[in-house]
Amino acid sequence: MSSSPPAPLDGLLETVDVTVTQTRRAGVSRGRRFSLPGGSLTLVYVADGALHGEPAVACEPDPLWPGGLIAPAAAPDTFPAGAALLTLGRMPLTFEALHDTTLVVVDLELNEAASRLRQLLPDPLTMLDFSRIDPAVSALASNMGVHTDGATPTVDAGGAALVCRLMARTLLLSLLRAWVSAGCAPSGWAARAVDPHLDPIISAIHSDPGRDWSVDALASLGTMSRSAVSRRFRELLGASPGQYITVVRMEDAKRRLTQGASVTQISRELGYASDEGFSRAFRRHTGLPPSRWRAADPQADGAAVRARSAA
Repeated sequence: MSSSPPAPLDGLLETVDVTVTQTRRAGVSRGRRFSLPGGSLTLVYVADGALHGEPAVACEPDPLWPGGLIAPAAAPDTFPAGAALLTLGRMPLTFEALHDTTLVVVDLELNEAASRLRQLLPDPLTMLDFSRIDPAVSALASNMGVHTDGATPTVDAGGAALVCRLMARTLLLSLLRAWVSAGCAPSGWAARAVDPHLDPIISAIHSDPGRDWSVDALASLGTMSRSAVSRRFRELLGASPGQYITVVRMEDAKRRLTQGASVTQISRELGYASDEGFSRAFRRHTGLPPSRWRAADPQADGAAVRARSAA
């Protein structure tokens, strides 16, 4: 008999929604490398074949556990068919195909209610035997994505953005649920990820990142004292309110750069007094000035062209 996840997890999963920026199938020949850049949130499902990469915290089946439960695994460096990974973009990742391998790769953006997951999850989060844990969602994942080589597209081709988003959300939620239910999450993790006092503050910051947010204003939104706001941010998000606001602004800036917005427009809308001030903050966050980051982003050129065409 399978156990149900705790109620806090249900509450957390209900808040999670995503925007899908790209879904694709990637074929990687044996011995070739597959890389994921830093700074992006990406779901990867190994449809067939196997990858070798940097060791990552994961969970895998333990035959010695009764009922086929899942036990935390040592840091693996091989990701077989049926494995699912969620990368948060804290650092670039590179894998090598041990065999001819097919990957389903989904680039995501989280809604504001779920954004704190970036601070609360390991990177990457990996379930090595995801296909056994949730065969129905694994079958769904196997049929996602458009072939990059021009082959016959699969179910989310043809501009069905809503279906693509729902499929990606289902895969993400199933992966998170499996991770928590398997005992991989720290004790009380789901409860930490949901905070009724912090939620309205997080939502307001994401809704208006360019506002000159003071700790007093944030405390008022959460009906807390200044010291309580600062303490909750550090305990739950690992950052001060100011640091978190900067991260939100920089993620918004990257999205706007990808869509073709100018540095002047972005700096003004995100509350910076000058282009130079914004550029310095962006470089501290990403390691690159805005213009070089846009040039290095493989999605930026096409998005900028589309934005100009629609203007």
